[in-house]
Amino acid sequence: MPGPGTWPLLSNAEIDALELRYINDIIACKNEYSAFAAVAFSHYLINTVGLTPDNYSVYFRLIESGNRWVVDALVGKKDPSKFFGNIQPNNYMLGECFRMLTKWKSGEVYPKALVIIYGLLTLCFKDPEEGYRLYPLTVTDVNNLGKHLDKTKDQMEPLNRTVLSVLDEISSLIEPQKPMPSREIQDVALQANNIRGKFLDMTKRLNEAIPDILLERGDYTANEIKPNIPVQET
Repeated sequence: MPGPGTWPLLSNAEIDALELRYINDIIACKNEYSAFAAVAFSHYLINTVGLTPDNYSVYFRLIESGNRWVVDALVGKKDPSKFFGNIQPNNYMLGECFRMLTKWKSGEVYPKALVIIYGLLTLCFKDPEEGYRLYPLTVTDVNNLGKHLDKTKDQMEPLNRTVLSVLDEISSLIEPQKPMPSREIQDVALQANNIRGKFLDMTKRLNEAIPDILLERGDYTANEIKPNIPVQET
């Protein structure tokens, strides 16, 4: 036991846990000060460490925050659809993409964050069979992918265009010149084509392909947390 007037010593593991807790709080961007720190952390990563096969999971966490200023700091002047272009896709990355697409309501997250996610999916499903091998997506995954289409906007709107491109790639899991795939793959491909068709047909609505509960919309601008840059009093 520590004697009178002394402080208990923390183990290295306890110190590491404390540091990790603070980093997690920063990345979550729950208040204006953590958002400020997350923007600074994003600049640190991009400008000193870079995006590598060893740290991309941290970037996923920052993107998941959905904070506009954090995402802008990460992307800079680059094309967001090619953000993960130098990383070899894998099951974890695709799983994270679909987890976030499921978690977020349509319209609830900064569109540039979605373009990053869909850009990675476009890359992965450019070869549909290989994409499915990496991540055997389900009809539910396809619904959560398609729910982020915005039918109030043109098909050439950047996000809509990217979502439609991914759906088109997935729908090509079925092609006349290829052997008929498994029932599960057929269901996935047909649903991707169904959603795409309902969006492009001006006489149809998305809820004819996707359950209404998934089409509930949010507004990312309503709850944005702007970074607060502390001002030192003199």
